Amino acid sequence: MRFPVLLLLAVATSTLCTFAQEESEKHPIDSALDNCMDKNPSTHGMIGCLDAAYKKWDAELNKNYKALSANLKADQKAALLAAQRKWIEYRDLEFKAQNAIYATMEGTMYQPMAVSDRVEVIKKRALDLKGYLDLLEIK
Repeated sequence: MRFPVLLLLAVATSTLCTFAQEESEKHPIDSALDNCMDKNPSTHGMIGCLDAAYKKWDAELNKNYKALSANLKADQKAALLAAQRKWIEYRDLEFKAQNAIYATMEGTMYQPMAVSDRVEVIKKRALDLKGYLDLLEIK
């Protein structure tokens, strides 16, 4: 009886620690976005903040891609280049789909939501590339 209780307690503690760690390790771009949105809560202000975050995440993506590429062997670099080209194709199609969906929505709240979805696509790729780079640095 004590083992299941201890196991449940260990899992719950681990989950809480992970959540707390994620909250404390917010990326500086996300922190800047949050601060900007707090200062500019209008639709126009939020769109401006999200546009700035998009540009920063795109720059982060490019920085991570270049750093990763510089640390790869020729065959790895070729694989990364092929994947990046396909990802760009995916990104463009995803943006087209998002635009088609949000074009049918009425109301100003959907404008920042549309920009936020674009930011998330770029952010995910930037973080994926950073994750690969981090793996190489562990070796």
